[in-house]
Amino acid sequence: MHKLSLLFCIGSLALAPDCVNSVYGQQIQIARSGLIYGLGRVERVDSKSAQIDLGDVHTLRPGEKVAIFRPQENYFVPIGVLVVGETHPTFCRTTRSTSVKPEAGDIAMFTREFSQLKTAAQHRDDYVRHRVAKDTGRNRYSTFGEDDVAIALADYRDHYEQWERSQRDVVGYLPGKTFAGGKESEISQLLKQISMMRELHRVGSNTLPAAGPQWVAVMNVLFGPTVVLQHRAAQKIVTDEFADEEVTGPPIRDIERQVRDTLFDRRDEEQKLVTYLVANIIENSPRSLEIWFTHNLKESQFPQMAEDVALVDQVRRILKELRGDQQ
Repeated sequence: MHKLSLLFCIGSLALAPDCVNSVYGQQIQIARSGLIYGLGRVERVDSKSAQIDLGDVHTLRPGEKVAIFRPQENYFVPIGVLVVGETHPTFCRTTRSTSVKPEAGDIAMFTREFSQLKTAAQHRDDYVRHRVAKDTGRNRYSTFGEDDVAIALADYRDHYEQWERSQRDVVGYLPGKTFAGGKESEISQLLKQISMMRELHRVGSNTLPAAGPQWVAVMNVLFGPTVVLQHRAAQKIVTDEFADEEVTGPPIRDIERQVRDTLFDRRDEEQKLVTYLVANIIENSPRSLEIWFTHNLKESQFPQMAEDVALVDQVRRILKELRGDQQ
């Protein structure tokens, strides 16, 4: 069986309803693996600890990680990952980080798979139990923010049935106050790029490091457990099928250098995107470079780049130089 067919078999597992698939001994829950994004913003930063408008009612717990993105003019830059230190009903505080420096207005994201979520009634009861347990021993009970909690619980109830019926890869959102009311549309292109990178990872791509260490950090929070297992299964199949074949390619640093030298007038984040896509072209050899490249540009934060006819020629030159370096 060819590599393409093998990867198609792995990909098609996601289409099988109401079942659990076993791939090389790994159980992959497929029935309801659709993702729900938790979306919020950093409200303030104090002593390198960020307060984010996502809390207990959004299913966050201490020790969990959130991916942080910073808005630029019309795109977003991954900053890294922060760890939740303490949670409150509608907000949380992160632990201090020596490597990630959050700022007010940064976007915080995490994911849940539908199979990880409780029904609306179970979610409400779980929140109440958790809140009571946290309040045990305290001298007084505060009603601060209870209106926000009631709204968030009502939104969860209203959306749960929609999430359950949806067959999309991303079935919905658990928004903090700053993203309530459908404001996820403000980051639609960022979400499209994350979905594009998730899909390439799911079918076995090993090129994520080409996007840079910040993208590696945030995507490992945002993949979701099913995609992680499917990636591992695809790796196992490809390794077994091509055990006797030597697969080589230029180091990532060479791709980065060639892209930077060729696209020196592009923004840094655009260069990282092209580096990542070029690494995928080298690894997977799509049948039509132009169609594959422009399609994935349209699924990125920079869809306007797909209209730049000169860019495809520049990518061809980049590939020629890189392949020449190997000869």
